Amino acid sequence: MNRGLLAAPLLLALTACSSAQSAPAESIAATSTSAGTATTATPPTTVADTTSSTAASTSTSTTAPAPSDPSYLDTPIGTCDTITPGAIGFRNETGNIADTYMPIGTSYEGRTIWAEHWGTHDGPQVLVLGQVHGDECAPAWFVQAIRDRPPTTFGIWLVPTANPDGLAAHTRLTAQGIDPNRDGFNLETPEAQAVMAVTAAVQPVLTIHCHSPYHWVGEENEGLALQAATAMSEAAGWGGPRYSGRVEHDNLAFLWEGQENVIPAHPTVLIEFPAVAEAESPAPPDLSQKTVTSVDDVAAVAVAMRDALYGLFG
Repeated sequence: MNRGLLAAPLLLALTACSSAQSAPAESIAATSTSAGTATTATPPTTVADTTSSTAASTSTSTTAPAPSDPSYLDTPIGTCDTITPGAIGFRNETGNIADTYMPIGTSYEGRTIWAEHWGTHDGPQVLVLGQVHGDECAPAWFVQAIRDRPPTTFGIWLVPTANPDGLAAHTRLTAQGIDPNRDGFNLETPEAQAVMAVTAAVQPVLTIHCHSPYHWVGEENEGLALQAATAMSEAAGWGGPRYSGRVEHDNLAFLWEGQENVIPAHPTVLIEFPAVAEAESPAPPDLSQKTVTSVDDVAAVAVAMRDALYGLFG
């Protein structure tokens, strides 16, 4: 694939998304204009053993990313890297640089929403939404696990945070006061529009939605989703997966429900990581189910789940 041409299919996907969804045309157009030309990163000299743009890096450097990682300064620090000792945020601190960075939208407050590509552009592609609710910090360890050891037999389009405004304010909602994970049908938020746009552009075989602060893995549409959810849940020691569920009232919808308007019966996996601090998710829907564990436990679970996912693709 010519990665320099990635912006064109994204714009086409945004146009298709606008005709398929019920959101106002001006909202979709705003997302379309925010999508610029995809950037193919040049690995900095501080990163060791990065031999090609599509090969998995084996760097162990912890040097902060060079300016060739365009998402770095546009990703808020927020409070996720300070809520507990050893915590990390959603900025790329691994020293590894993705082979491609693609802007997929702009948040309500004007922050770029980025998708990074890791692995190979040939073969199946998996979409990973690292964070949807800005006060959910545990998913940062799954984001880091992918950046630490990218896949070699398939590709991952990683959206570190789909809600940068919420991350900056440490709030579940977007800056518009809307839960992005109930906006799958209405597409009132540019954040939800960006998720639909990248779904249409990269046509993933599977999407993984990362959340906290519960303690389970869910799936939607069986098939590959059930295989992935089972492998990842068992690797974490959590037993079998459960059904992710659907919103049953009004015109609200989870993001994975909205993705089905882009790719019918699209397979999705929902990971509910335990929280790493009491302050991580101050207002989730059901506090009675909240689980809090250590940073080390979440980091280990994230690596185990990553390896289980990779194992499905050979």
